[in-house]
Amino acid sequence: MAEGEPAANKGDARVNYVLRRLAVLMGIKDDRRDKFNSAFMADEHGPRALNRFLDEVECSACFFIPTNESITANCTDLPTAAQLKKKLIVMHRTQVEIAITKENVCDAVIMLELTKGVMDQLNMYCQSVYLSTLTNPANQRGWSDLIAKDLMDKYHSFMASLHVTVGLMKGHTWLPQPPRDALPNSGAGMGAPSSAGASSGKDRVHVLEGAVITWTKQIRHVLKQDPEILLKEGKNPEPNTELQFWRSKAANLNSIHSQLGMDALKKVLKFLETNKSTYTTPFSKLQKDVEEAREEANDNVKFLATLNKGIEKLTSDSADFETLDTMFTGILHTILLIWRYSKYYNTPTRLAVLIREICNSIIAQAMKYMPGNEVFNMIASEEAAECYDKLERTLRICTAFKDAYVTFRDIAAIQGGEGWKMKNDALFVRLDAFRERCRDALDFTRTVMQFAKLERVEIGGTKGKTLSDCVVAIREEFNAAVDEFKSASYDIMDVGEHQFDEDFFKFRLAVKDLDKRLGSLLGSAFDDLDTMQLRLKLFDNFEGLTERPIIQAELEKKQKALIEQYQKDLVSVELGFVESRDKVDQCFDDSPIFSNLPPVAGAIYWARCSRHRINELMSKLVFYNHALRETPDGFREVEKQYTNLDRMLESYEQQRYAVWEPTCVEEAKEKLKMRLLRRQEKSGLLKVNFDPALTRLLREVRFFLIFDIAVPKEAMDMFERSAIYRKWVAQLDQTVQMYNAVLTELLPVEEPLLEDRIAKMDQVLSPGLTELKWRSEDKIPEFIETIMKVVTDVSGVVEIMKGNLRSISGILSQWCRDPIVCRQKGSKPMALDEFDLKHKERVGMRMMIMTDGGKEIHKYLKDSSEALKVSKTATNWKSYVDFVNNIIIEGFVSSIAVSLQQLCEILDPLIIAKHEMLPLFDVKIELLETKIVFDPPFLGKPHEVSLRTTIDGWLKDFFATVTCMLRLDTSSGDYLNEIREHFQMQCLLALVSELIDNTELKCMEFRETFMQHSYLWTESIDKTFERFLLESAHDLVEDFEEEGMSFRAIMERIKVDVGRPVPKLDAFDKKIEFFCNMKNELSNMKTP
Repeated sequence: MAEGEPAANKGDARVNYVLRRLAVLMGIKDDRRDKFNSAFMADEHGPRALNRFLDEVECSACFFIPTNESITANCTDLPTAAQLKKKLIVMHRTQVEIAITKENVCDAVIMLELTKGVMDQLNMYCQSVYLSTLTNPANQRGWSDLIAKDLMDKYHSFMASLHVTVGLMKGHTWLPQPPRDALPNSGAGMGAPSSAGASSGKDRVHVLEGAVITWTKQIRHVLKQDPEILLKEGKNPEPNTELQFWRSKAANLNSIHSQLGMDALKKVLKFLETNKSTYTTPFSKLQKDVEEAREEANDNVKFLATLNKGIEKLTSDSADFETLDTMFTGILHTILLIWRYSKYYNTPTRLAVLIREICNSIIAQAMKYMPGNEVFNMIASEEAAECYDKLERTLRICTAFKDAYVTFRDIAAIQGGEGWKMKNDALFVRLDAFRERCRDALDFTRTVMQFAKLERVEIGGTKGKTLSDCVVAIREEFNAAVDEFKSASYDIMDVGEHQFDEDFFKFRLAVKDLDKRLGSLLGSAFDDLDTMQLRLKLFDNFEGLTERPIIQAELEKKQKALIEQYQKDLVSVELGFVESRDKVDQCFDDSPIFSNLPPVAGAIYWARCSRHRINELMSKLVFYNHALRETPDGFREVEKQYTNLDRMLESYEQQRYAVWEPTCVEEAKEKLKMRLLRRQEKSGLLKVNFDPALTRLLREVRFFLIFDIAVPKEAMDMFERSAIYRKWVAQLDQTVQMYNAVLTELLPVEEPLLEDRIAKMDQVLSPGLTELKWRSEDKIPEFIETIMKVVTDVSGVVEIMKGNLRSISGILSQWCRDPIVCRQKGSKPMALDEFDLKHKERVGMRMMIMTDGGKEIHKYLKDSSEALKVSKTATNWKSYVDFVNNIIIEGFVSSIAVSLQQLCEILDPLIIAKHEMLPLFDVKIELLETKIVFDPPFLGKPHEVSLRTTIDGWLKDFFATVTCMLRLDTSSGDYLNEIREHFQMQCLLALVSELIDNTELKCMEFRETFMQHSYLWTESIDKTFERFLLESAHDLVEDFEEEGMSFRAIMERIKVDVGRPVPKLDAFDKKIEFFCNMKNELSNMKTP
């Protein structure tokens, strides 16, 4: 409910009164009153309309329309025709703009029922009730004659208008009857002298003449009706309007004819004629016109009825427009028959109206099929191609009707008579305008489709980026022009919208400017490209746009350059063909054919490629020539040159094929007589004997079929079996490979074990070497099956043996992968006991791995024995076991050698220096009492850890790994003795010992550098100093003597103690310098 509009208040006395009256008029029982009232108040529109009628004095009436549950109200619009089919109730104010209150509601409103025949009821009431009431003399008391006459005249006028109105509502023209007292059969004294009727003869004549005048106007109005009036008014009626018009006019004239034949009307005319009225003669003529018009209308209805089905299909909303043209022949043929046999409907005017209305119907169907907004919508959704097809179909169907009309016009002329001599311009003025509008829409859609291709245009060359940007800018401007044209608010397919011409003209002007820019851009891009393929590709990018006149003019300029370039290309192709022809014929390595193609097919394909090259370019040239208005100069000469070259290449293809056919086919047929297999003389190995000539033939035929070249029947028969040959050759190749592998891969020690099986293989293969040929198609499959079974069995045994041997070798190589003694790069020296602990962990892991590996080796050997099915006591088997024993021994030697070599690298000072490695251990040199000793020592006391005992333990660990596996030959014991006696082991052990000796020697040499200073810790420092003082001791003053006494004697006499004799200071200095040098020397000593 709208804001500001209060709903009807159920407590309002006025509303309650209205609801009670409605319930009574609608026949609602008392027990349903509450439900009825609630349903009305719950309605959205009813209470609002009732409230408006009660409160607004300007609202004169309110209509109540029944619904399923209750009733709704409307005070703004009149009821529709559908609503009038049911009973309606109208509530009206009794006085204009009277205010309705709860006190006067009973007197201020009046309620009436409205039904479908309300006018009939009113007419009946006026005739039977009100008229008799008004004419009753008792009701006219107190009226003057003038008032009574005036009232009755007005009432009779109202009655006449009501009578005519009722007739018009039913589609008929009813002639109003004059007042009863004016009719001739009512004498002068029959009516009351005080009534409003005519009381004298003159008045009666006046009244009756007035009635005749009214009848004349009504009849002439009907006679003047013409189907062309709607066309003259600028409307666009359809043919069903024509049919309905004649049906209505015929019914109307029939009704008038019936009324004119009534006795009352005849009496009126006779009375007027007796009274010499001047209206009788014209009215009599009018009656004759009615008869003629009635006859014409009925005749037209009869003949036009034959068009009913065709017109209904043509104008139906469910008509399929795409098949609309199939109706034209039937409709026009019917019209031709009507023209020929109808008495009245055979005039140009009638035919023109009908044809124009059919054109209107076709246009209406076309606008339903393809409305203007649909054109824009389909283009916006990238369905321009579908839109173009629909517009073309629309134009075709409109043109089809015009063509069909011309056909039947010619038939009408042949049949004689006047024929259909109307001018087409008058008939098809609107259809031609619509066709022209379709062409404009097609032009618009085609332009959109053409410019849409600019989205995918990528121009190459040095200016490609700039030119491509220009294309994008043109595309954007075109889209803007399209958007502006699409902004039209009218239907562009409506021929009545003349604004279209102005808008479409603006669009075409914008497109013309873009065409000029595109033509200039195309010329620049063409000049920037140098190869013909790229230039043609450029034209292909602008395909569709080249049809536009401005761009076509630019294309015409560049086509001449293309023709000249193509002529050079023809010369280049011809020269290349002539130069390479001999190379191709002789199959030289540098011949221009693909390596995967056979000779003849390759040569033909080479020639065809050359033909394809010139044909493709020529087809493009011809295509763009057709797009031009005239053929450029020089094209005929180039065309002739192209034809000659094409014939030469085609002749070469035929010549190569003609040479191949008789020779290769016969040769291949002979090769089918060869045996399946052959043995090579030197090696004794087998080879599949499928001759290369057969392979070449099959390859040639395969490519011939790909190139659509006819193949001889015999060659085709062989090619049809190519799959069989390929299968046989593949199976034989596989078998031969297995056989050759058995012969080449077996070792001398293994051959005796398979001697019987090899003999059996040779036996089953013998037929393929001596008897069977490639034509023995019935025996070959069985032969292949047999040899594959035998050879596969032997190959399987060999594969098991070789696989087991490879597995054994893999296990042994795994043992040799990592040494037992290992150090990470850059590791620091470790304590001897710490390193020895980690070493024992690695030894334990290695022995566990080798124990498991040994068990696997025994299992593999057992598998080989079971596959061979040979006795373990057989000499050949024992030899094979010894062979495997030797492999095991070598494997153990290699595994130990890896560890020994690693140990040598760790101990070798040269390798340590080369790789800048840190030593394995830190051997400290210490002063123990007066002796210099190594920690740990190289050779210690029993049960004492030393370097030699530790390394000896490592060596024992290396050799102890051999004991992890039992021997293969005896299944007990180990290979330790063989390993120790192995030359390589002896050499490596000697090398280890030598490195240890050298290391010990180097350490002893380093120890000697300290031993030369052994007095520092073996002698007492005091005794050494005392000895130094005694050596070269001198008195404080020498060579001094006085009175026979020395300087010392004198000092003793005077009892001065000058001390003991000491060496000179120079001796002290020398000794100090000696010890300083020794200190520096010891400080600068480096660990070896």
